[in-house]
Amino acid sequence: MERDDIERFHLNLEKHLRGPRNAKECQELESQRAETLANANKIIANCGGKNPLLGY
Repeated sequence: MERDDIERFHLNLEKHLRGPRNAKECQELESQRAETLANANKIIANCGGKNPLLGY
């Protein structure tokens, strides 16, 4: 790990422990969650009971 990685980890940990985020951060997180859920639903819909990672 580099120094930048450690600093980023500490900042993320501090944000997580503090709890409440500002409106912009909440909106970004909600957007990411929605995008992740949409991608997961596409994979599940396209998979048809098969393994989507291996393609069969």
